Amino acid sequence: MIRTINFAFIALTGFVCLGLYRVAEEARVAQVDLRQARAAIVQEQDALAVLGAEWARVTQPARIQALSQKHLPLTDRAQVELSSLTQLPQKAPVAPESNIATVKAVVPDANTSKPKPAAAQPDEATFAVVNTGT
Repeated sequence: MIRTINFAFIALTGFVCLGLYRVAEEARVAQVDLRQARAAIVQEQDALAVLGAEWARVTQPARIQALSQKHLPLTDRAQVELSSLTQLPQKAPVAPESNIATVKAVVPDANTSKPKPAAAQPDEATFAVVNTGT
């Protein structure tokens, strides 16, 4: 009986040691991951600081003014102010309005048109009116 109890306690001690080793190893791996994450955060903060300094240099008003004078054809003279839509220049028409305004559409009535027998050849005018409505 005592041998059985001793064997059970030794087995239990072994399982506890294995569990403790597993927890310690997971803690060590987590610590390495944490160090890597902190190093990556520091690198990103350094990159953000560099980008912030670059942005401050690029967005200086004097630099933007010099670039706009160099590359854009802008002048300081006053432009014409439009106070109403009637002062806008007239737009050239795309197509003559007289042709568009006088167009009439002819739609054939489906009830009155009778299909012709297949043997008969319809003339072109009848075919156009029946099929296209013109």
